[in-house]
Amino acid sequence: MTIALELFFKEAILADTDIFIKAMMSNGFSLMNAEQAVVARGNFTARPSRFTRMKGKGMNIAAIAIREEQINNFIAHINLIRMVMRDEMHKSIDDELNACSLLTNAWIRGSMQASRVVSSISTRSMVALKEFDGFIAHRNPFGKIELVSLPKQDGGEEGEREEWSKIELDYTDEDEYLFSLHNYTNSLARVLEHLNGLSVYITSRIRAVEDAVLNSK
Repeated sequence: MTIALELFFKEAILADTDIFIKAMMSNGFSLMNAEQAVVARGNFTARPSRFTRMKGKGMNIAAIAIREEQINNFIAHINLIRMVMRDEMHKSIDDELNACSLLTNAWIRGSMQASRVVSSISTRSMVALKEFDGFIAHRNPFGKIELVSLPKQDGGEEGEREEWSKIELDYTDEDEYLFSLHNYTNSLARVLEHLNGLSVYITSRIRAVEDAVLNSK
């Protein structure tokens, strides 16, 4: 499983990469790439965004090749970065946050042949499942199933919150499912909620798709 979290800020709070590197390295991070200001702790990395138009206004936090049981470690990694930026750089991720993009790629061995399931289930059958309620779907020219949720908006103590999701379901040469989940929101709290429920979310949807194929016989 790989996870990439992109944070987009209102202001260029990471314009000075030297300060960012120094703050992270003084809190147990190692420097992977000085030019791109990439720092790491184990399987987890952090760096300012490489998009030119987002210079100083974006940040990438990633988990590379982790297992499901390491998701909590990734959450702790995110919270550590929040703390370091607050205490060492005097910048608040939460106050400066404009939007978040969370991308998860998971390779899963199901109880059925993934190639058969992905190839045979119809997009109409998928969106009829309660697990995909609120999504619209289509199959792209390469056979991958793509689902997009309708945007949601709600207000609360944290203010107006917007979010939507995209799911891509495919299979690999090893007949595993490749489940890609994109979550877009303007709330870091919602990102952490998504991460806390990530394993159950993915496995329940794979199971629902397999059951739908079995019941269609």
